[in-house]
Amino acid sequence: MSTLDQSAPSLGDNYCIALQPICDGDYRHLADELLYRASIHDDRVEVRDPLLATARASSMAIYEIGLDKLIGDRLLFINVSREWLERPELLPLPPEKVVIEVLESVDANEEIISALQLIKRQGYRIALDDYVINSNNAALVTLADIVKVDVVEPYDLRHLAFYRKHGCTLLAEKVESLETFERTKAQGFSLFQGFFFARPKNLVSPLRQRRSNSSIQIKLIRELYRDMVNFDWIANMIAQDPHLYLTVIKRANSSHFGQCETTNLKRGLQLLGLTELRTLVATVMLAQNGPICRLTMQHALIRAFMCKHLATPFYHIDAEDAFTTGLFSLMDAMLGVEMAELLDEIPLSDSVAQALTGNSGTLGAILTLARDYQELETDAMASPPSEELRECYLLAVKETQAMMKMI
Repeated sequence: MSTLDQSAPSLGDNYCIALQPICDGDYRHLADELLYRASIHDDRVEVRDPLLATARASSMAIYEIGLDKLIGDRLLFINVSREWLERPELLPLPPEKVVIEVLESVDANEEIISALQLIKRQGYRIALDDYVINSNNAALVTLADIVKVDVVEPYDLRHLAFYRKHGCTLLAEKVESLETFERTKAQGFSLFQGFFFARPKNLVSPLRQRRSNSSIQIKLIRELYRDMVNFDWIANMIAQDPHLYLTVIKRANSSHFGQCETTNLKRGLQLLGLTELRTLVATVMLAQNGPICRLTMQHALIRAFMCKHLATPFYHIDAEDAFTTGLFSLMDAMLGVEMAELLDEIPLSDSVAQALTGNSGTLGAILTLARDYQELETDAMASPPSEELRECYLLAVKETQAMMKMI
């Protein structure tokens, strides 16, 4: 079997989600909190990588199951890490059905305040999770719609009055008895969550496996961020990835896009639009890859942009081929395959292939220059590089940082 064959699920693919109901004072089920589970057998949240957990939970809820089927007309509360707050373009749609939960570890610095203001303008509601007011986070109350309070721990009734004064709805967490429910209801809480109502219920994906074609996803990233996006090319690439194909069709058929009942891929892409498609591809990729892959991707993008800038002054060198050469020089490490096997799977030009396998030709020379410079940057004892190389490198870093904010 080819090492690029993504059909066999890995142990890391056994994650699932759970939903815990949120009710009002009349026991009506109004919302659910989305929880990540590393395994179907887990009964508690285990998060080592908050960005990965959010991406996986969101991808499964929105793209694999679909919000219509998952929650119907109810709201979905989603915990997001600081990284996601700083990248509002990755937040799940539709905003009118999603409540963004800000974790208690997030401080109210200038960047977070600006991000939350943007999120509010996009139509999302904001909940403060396990919130205890202090000097580092008091400013968040002015942006919050809901404040969640752990009612097992001691809490100050004056704080509850402060939250209500700012128009916040109070949600009592960890309500585990009728006595706690009645007491918190009398104190002004209007939403409730805890084992008294229901325990979280694990849900598995309707997909038998979720391994996507990683090489197609990498090429998609490149195509989706061009100045002029060719949707015919995008459709051809997505057609080679069953998981992405399915998620696009499911998303296009959701109520957010009017439930158009289309199975036509190009029609689905038109309905989603470029912004939604970028979010979908990025979320699926993040769901399947851990922090090591993201680090390698960043390294590869810096090299790719540097190769492109090094090639630009030379009319006889295709700058896009130079970009591809730099990007694919680390693709084997990202995908865990041999370079020769990768080239068998992906039809690249002879000049790019020769540069990748033997550092030959002008593209090989450019690749060697960019790779050697990256090594110099990590070597404190290295001699200073030329000013031209340094300018290319700094520009490549800047462009990579801009792209990584999107993915």
